[in-house]
Amino acid sequence: MEYKNYVVCKGILGIQTNSDYIGWSFGHPTESSSDEAISDCEIVVRLTISDLKAESNRMSSLQKYHYWRGEVGSDELFYERNFLAGSKLRMHVSGIKSGKPEIKVNKPFIKYIKFRFNNLHSPGYILTDLVSVLLLQKGFCPLHCSGFAINNSSVAVVAPGDTGKTLTTMKAVFDSKADYMAEDLGIVDDQTFYGCPWTSTFRYYDELSMSRLLRFRMKMVKIFPPVELLPVPGDHRNIDHYISTERIRHDNKLTHLALLARRPGGIKVLDNEEAENMLFNLNRYEFCYMKSPMLIAYSYFNDNIDLMECEKKEREVLSKLVENAECLLVQSEDPTKFAELIFDRVAPK
Repeated sequence: MEYKNYVVCKGILGIQTNSDYIGWSFGHPTESSSDEAISDCEIVVRLTISDLKAESNRMSSLQKYHYWRGEVGSDELFYERNFLAGSKLRMHVSGIKSGKPEIKVNKPFIKYIKFRFNNLHSPGYILTDLVSVLLLQKGFCPLHCSGFAINNSSVAVVAPGDTGKTLTTMKAVFDSKADYMAEDLGIVDDQTFYGCPWTSTFRYYDELSMSRLLRFRMKMVKIFPPVELLPVPGDHRNIDHYISTERIRHDNKLTHLALLARRPGGIKVLDNEEAENMLFNLNRYEFCYMKSPMLIAYSYFNDNIDLMECEKKEREVLSKLVENAECLLVQSEDPTKFAELIFDRVAPK
């Protein structure tokens, strides 16, 4: 069983897997990493594809918690339910308490379950929730943002979905020669921004076609809202296809938080309370570890994960981050103008 190493956030987060597909929020680099590089990470998780028949036989008599089975104090959890044509969905979670977290799933689970539907969550979502909690326990916090660095400054760009946060960072990188840090997700502590550069949600357009596409898409969403669920077309590749790896900055002291709003108004400096509430609200929409069926089931059998304490820790990290950065509300009806407004404040000519 061949495992490959992938470092998705340098020095912070890595994954070892025998699967070509991961499906979590933290990205998937094009190239695998060395054993040395992954050993430098604060957190390393493992994703394994296995039939899990032995685990099914061994754990079938354990205490049941909905579709999960476990026992008090045991650092493992098993999930099994009937699926299509007599097949089973199986998952085995272990090593959270010992510091060697591993999720094993069988092929039908990773092949067919890609989203969240009621209490059935994909392996990728479950991994994302687990990693979010592990990060919080170590004093880090995942942040739904894009980000770039220019000179000694770095900016985390935060916004509701489909507002323009990814476009803003990519315009800063392409048009103003900023260093790239992230386009959809980063990790922060109380003063440092660590980029997750391999999420690959970005699709390349020239400025004119991008502006036209966004306007057309917005009109279509108003006419027929389900259009919003369709993927945006475009050339979709990892960031190292567009810029050299020398222009990827993996970490930097966070100097500015830019919260985007699609409305007129320009730039406004936010006080700490306003910024913290907005930041926590936007992050809460993206990261759902508080309602993760796996984590809730695990915490039923084990006391080493306290989800309420994790939420409290998230608030503490974001509060300190806000205190240590200048927080800006950046407002424009045209999403292609956000980057220019930010640059006028962060790196005036």
